[in-house]
Amino acid sequence: SSSSTLVQGHGPSNLRFPQRHASVTRSIKPSQRSYPTGPVAPQSTAQNMSSHTDDSQQKKVQADSKRNLLQHVLLLVPVTILVYLIDTLLLEMISSATGNRTLVVEMGTVIMCMITPVVILHWGKNHGKAKQEASQRGGVWKRLFHGREADSHNRGLKGQVKATEDPVEYPSTEDAKRTGQSATCRSQLTAAQERSRKLASVAKWNQAINASVRAGDQEKAEKLLSEIQDAGLQPDAISYNSVIHSCAKQGDITRAELWLMKMHEAGVKPNTISYNILMDACVKADEAEAAERWLTRMVEDGIAPNEVSYATLIHARAKDGSTELAEQWLQRMLIAGVEPNIVSYNSLIYACGRKGDVDGAEKWVKEVEQRGLSARVTTYTAVVDACAKSGDVLRAEKWMENMIANQVEPNVVSYSAMIDACAKAGVPDRARKWHQRMLENGVRPNAHTFSAVINACAKAGDVATAAQHLRNMEDAEIPADVVVYSGVLYACAKVGDSDRATKVFEQMRAHGIQPNVVAYASLARAFTHHGDWAEVERLAQMMTCEGLLMNEYFLYALLLAYASARPRQAERAEAAFLQARASGLEANRHVLTALGRAVGRVRCHQLVAMDGLLSQKAVTRQGNIAKSGGRFGKHHHNSDAQDSCPIAAWQVQTGSGT
Repeated sequence: SSSSTLVQGHGPSNLRFPQRHASVTRSIKPSQRSYPTGPVAPQSTAQNMSSHTDDSQQKKVQADSKRNLLQHVLLLVPVTILVYLIDTLLLEMISSATGNRTLVVEMGTVIMCMITPVVILHWGKNHGKAKQEASQRGGVWKRLFHGREADSHNRGLKGQVKATEDPVEYPSTEDAKRTGQSATCRSQLTAAQERSRKLASVAKWNQAINASVRAGDQEKAEKLLSEIQDAGLQPDAISYNSVIHSCAKQGDITRAELWLMKMHEAGVKPNTISYNILMDACVKADEAEAAERWLTRMVEDGIAPNEVSYATLIHARAKDGSTELAEQWLQRMLIAGVEPNIVSYNSLIYACGRKGDVDGAEKWVKEVEQRGLSARVTTYTAVVDACAKSGDVLRAEKWMENMIANQVEPNVVSYSAMIDACAKAGVPDRARKWHQRMLENGVRPNAHTFSAVINACAKAGDVATAAQHLRNMEDAEIPADVVVYSGVLYACAKVGDSDRATKVFEQMRAHGIQPNVVAYASLARAFTHHGDWAEVERLAQMMTCEGLLMNEYFLYALLLAYASARPRQAERAEAAFLQARASGLEANRHVLTALGRAVGRVRCHQLVAMDGLLSQKAVTRQGNIAKSGGRFGKHHHNSDAQDSCPIAAWQVQTGSGT
C-alpha cells in the first residue's frame, strides 16, 4: 500500500506535501507517532503462499516424470515379448510353407512391430507434455488467484487506514532529500545510457569505415564519415584516423592533411596515431623533411611522440642515406626519454649497409645487445648485406653463423645476401655451398637467390653451372626475370659462347620477358670476341626498334667488335662514337679504351679533342638513359675492361639487390 511505502522512505519522487502537514509532523514526538503496519503482513503472506505453491508444483512435475518413465518401461516389456512370440510363429510358418505370400506377411509383421513401439512412445510423450502444461497453467491461475486475494486484502486494509483518524506519518526532510537524489541518479543513468547508445552507434560506423579502408575505397570511407555527422552523431578519433589512413594508403598526402585539419575544426583532438599515419605516408613518398615537420607540429599540439614516431623518422633518414641525421634522431629519442626499439636500430644498420659501412653496422648491433634487445633476422641480414657490399665474405659468414648460433633462423633474404657476397668476391664455390645449405634447411629460394648464384658462376666463367641453375629455377616453378637471364647471357659472353647466348636470349623472349639494354649488351658481348660486328649492329637496330637507347656498355661492346674484326673497322668505329656523342651519350674509360683499339691511340686523341673533351677520365651519364631500362653508375676500374660485370651494377642502380 502507499502508506507502507511512505513509511519505508521509498515514495514517489514527485510527491508534494502541504506545509500544514509538515508542521503537524514536526509537532508530533517520535514516541507519539503511529506507524500503520497492517498492509505489510498480507503482502508477505501472499508471497509466502506463492513460493509454497511453486515448490509444490516443482515436486509434482518431478513425480510425473518418474511416473512416465515407469510407464514406458512397463510398456516396452510386453511389446518385446510380443515381438518374440510373433517372430517364433513366423519361423514355424516359413519352415512349413514357402512362397511370396509368406515373405510379405513376415515383412509386414516386422514393420508393424517396429512402428508400434514408436507410436506408443510418441503418444505417451505428448500426453505427458499436455499434462505438464495443464499443471503449469493451473499453477499460474493459483498464483494469480492468490495475488488478487492479496490485492483485495490490501485494498481493504487501505480503507481501514483511511477510516481511522490516527495521524499519518509523512516523509521527513532527509527522506525528501533521498527522494530527490534518487531522481537525480535516474536522470544520470538515463544520460549514461544515451551516451552508451551513441558510442555503440559510432563504433558500428567505424567498423564500416575500416572495411572501406581495407578495400581501398577512399571515397566510400569519406562518405561514411560525413554520414556520421548527418546522423547527429559525433565522430571520434578512430573515425578520422581511419579516413586519414585511407588517404595515406592511396598516397594522397594532401587530402590526408586536409582531414587532419577537419579533425581539429570538429573539436576532436588528434592523437599519436593520427600524426604517425601522416609521417609514415610522407616517408613512403620519400619526403623526409615533411615527416619531420609533422613531428614538430605534433609536439606543438602537446602530443608526446612515441617509439613509432621516432622510428619512422630514423627510417626516413636511413632510407635517403642520411646516416648522420638518422643518428641525431636517435639521440633526440633518448633525450625525450623514449626507449628505442629494435626497428630503430635496424634502420640505422640498414643505412650503414647501403654504404658498405661494416664497422658502423657492427657498432649498432653491439648497442642492441647492450640494451638487452633481441636482434631479429632483419638485423643480422642488414649486417650480412653490408659485408656483401664491401666484398668481405669472411665477416659475412661470421654474422651468418652468429645468427644461427643465437637461434635466429635465416630467411631467403639472408641467404641471398650471403650468396651475393660470395658472388662479388668471386668465390662461386662458397656461393654454391650456401645455396645448398639453404635448400637443406628448407628455405625456398627466390629469383634474387638464383640471380646471385648465376652471377657468381658468370664471374667464374662457368657457363654450364649457370645454365643448370636456370633449369633448376624453372623446375622449381620460380619465374625468372630479365636479371636472371642477363646473368646467364653474361656467363656466355665471358667465354664467347655466342650459340648458347643466342638460345638463352630466344628462350627469354619465348617466356614473354622483354629484354632490356643490359640483356642486349650481354648478348652483344658474346659476338665481340669473334669480331662479328655485323651481328652487333643488327642487335643495335633491334634495340632501337624496341625503343631502347644505347648505353655505355653496349657502345663498348660495339667498338670492341669493330676492334676485334679482321680487318679492323676503324671508320665504322669512328662514326659510331661520334653518333653516340651527338645523341648525348657520355664516354667512360672503357669506351675510350675500346675506341683506341679500334681507331688507334693517335686518332682516339684527335677525336677526343674534336669532341671538346678535356680528359679521358670516366664520366657517368645522368641524362635520359633511364628510359633504356637500366644504367650503370659504377664500373670496375680494373686493367681488363672486359672483366666488368654489368649485372651487379644494374642491380645496384635499379634497387633490385638485397
